[in-house]
Amino acid sequence: MNEITPLLLCEVTVDGQRWPVHSYAIETSSGTVLVDTGMIDSTPELDAEWGPVLHPWPELELAAVINTHLHFDHCGGNRRLAGVPTYVQRVELAAAVAPDYLEEWVRFDGSNYVELDGDAQLFDGVSVLSTPGHSAGHQSVVVENGDGIVVL
Repeated sequence: MNEITPLLLCEVTVDGQRWPVHSYAIETSSGTVLVDTGMIDSTPELDAEWGPVLHPWPELELAAVINTHLHFDHCGGNRRLAGVPTYVQRVELAAAVAPDYLEEWVRFDGSNYVELDGDAQLFDGVSVLSTPGHSAGHQSVVVENGDGIVVL
C-alpha cells in the first residue's frame, strides 16, 4: 500500500520564476495522510512578495496531516483541516512566530498538533526524519511502498 499521489495546491514566485509547492497524499492502512497543505487563501503582503497562485483542492478524507515545516506555503491549508491530527516537530511549532511566520495560519481554533521530538514512526511504512536547516524544525517524510523507499 502506501501509494503516493503528488498534489499541486499552490505556486509561489521566486526571483521572477514560478515555483511549484507540492503536497502529497499517501494512502496508508490507517487512511489518507496529507504531507503539507499548501495555501487556501492569501494576504496582500504575500501577494506583493510571493505572487502565489492557488490551485483547487481535491476531495480528500484525511486521517492525518504531516507538516514538513510551518512556512505559509506549506501550512496555509491547515485551517481548512481543524481537528485533524497534524504532526510537526516541537521545535518548529515553537519557532512559528511573527514576523517570520503567519501565526494565525499556524495557531487557529481547532488546531490539533501532535508535537514530535526528532525522528518518529507515525504509520505503518510512514515515518519522519528530522532535517533542520530550511527551518528550525524541518522534517522529511519517509514512505515505504512498492517502489522501495521514497523521501518527501
